[in-house]
Amino acid sequence: MKRTPWIFVTGAPRSGTTFVGKVLSMAPSVDYIHEPFNPDCGIPGVDQRFAYVDPDAGDPAWVERVSDLMTYRTRLRTGYYPEDTPSRRMIKAIVGSRGPFYYRLARLNPIGRHVVLKDPIGCLLTEFLARRFSMRPVVMIRHPAAFASSYKRLGWTPQLQALRQQPGLVDRYFADSRLLRETGNRVADAARLWAAIHTVLADQLERNPDWVVLRHEDLNASPIETFAGLYAHLELPWSARIERRVAALTGTSNRAEARTARVQDFRRDSKSLFDLRMAGLSREEQATVADIVTPLAARWYPHPGEDADTPQEAADVRRRREAHSAQGIHA
Repeated sequence: MKRTPWIFVTGAPRSGTTFVGKVLSMAPSVDYIHEPFNPDCGIPGVDQRFAYVDPDAGDPAWVERVSDLMTYRTRLRTGYYPEDTPSRRMIKAIVGSRGPFYYRLARLNPIGRHVVLKDPIGCLLTEFLARRFSMRPVVMIRHPAAFASSYKRLGWTPQLQALRQQPGLVDRYFADSRLLRETGNRVADAARLWAAIHTVLADQLERNPDWVVLRHEDLNASPIETFAGLYAHLELPWSARIERRVAALTGTSNRAEARTARVQDFRRDSKSLFDLRMAGLSREEQATVADIVTPLAARWYPHPGEDADTPQEAADVRRRREAHSAQGIHA
């Protein structure tokens, strides 16, 4: 069993969790666990997307699942998706998809000392995992308009029904369940999903001010400085090699948009991503998002309806970061 508390990188989907999880696990002594709470590719028996477990009451089945995961006594399913090519399906049949492949590597790593578990689908489990298993959360936050624009680009359907079908979650957070109802408008429904997820996360963050919270836009503005600070705060081994890899993955010589048919593309011009996503929404769509997420989004974005909000703040990020101690990441 690993000697340090596991690090849980989470947040709503499309918030940069995969990139952050992979960068934090670049050192050979840091293992990477990929989405064990995702019904498509996670622990057998997990069939609820965005599962919520009351951190006070707990759930014996979930306690057993996570305990088995952390002691390497479980297995992860291989995920097959419609966009998989025949060759990719063949490779998955032999070595598994990312979940089982990385889990097997972690189990066998003789020098593994740290574990980074990345899972946005398990974002509502954050307080349960932190309290019951001493995991150290890193919560990613992305501007709601950029989040909605990403769903629009990919043609994804926001799965509000996954929240609606959990009585314990609805009773605790959504007495007025209208937020969880689909409108048939993908951008509006994505904004509703963002608001619902962050309603829960905001409540959990209020009780746990020691958690690391990182805005996607701040990471994009200063990737090397941000990752160096995260590594120091999480006591992970930063090195010149890792710094060079981060610089290569995020530099302005890279394209901003993902390559065709890519859900995730790690080699990007990080500083251009916000402007690119905002350009993907009309003014009317931006206003729709703002109407849905205000005032909740003001916790992280003072003017969520203004497309200039975050780019204008980008120049301030470096000034703020100069004043940040390791604890300053928690803002």
